[in-house]
Amino acid sequence: MYFCKSKKHVWSNKEDAEKCCNGYKRVLVVRNINDEALPEDAKAVKIDPETGMQWGRIWVKEEAAEHSF
Repeated sequence: MYFCKSKKHVWSNKEDAEKCCNGYKRVLVVRNINDEALPEDAKAVKIDPETGMQWGRIWVKEEAAEHSF
């Protein structure tokens, strides 16, 4: 287990721990059946078997996360 920079969050992956509380934010990305594929670095991807909708989480720099909505 790995702690993030702030020691407030624990991660099983060292790379995730290095990004957490260190200028990055995890965001949810969703793909409808007619959209492009999810980013290759999306983690914990789930697929709804009825609709084909996919979702997962990616890391983005905090400035980009704030301006993407």
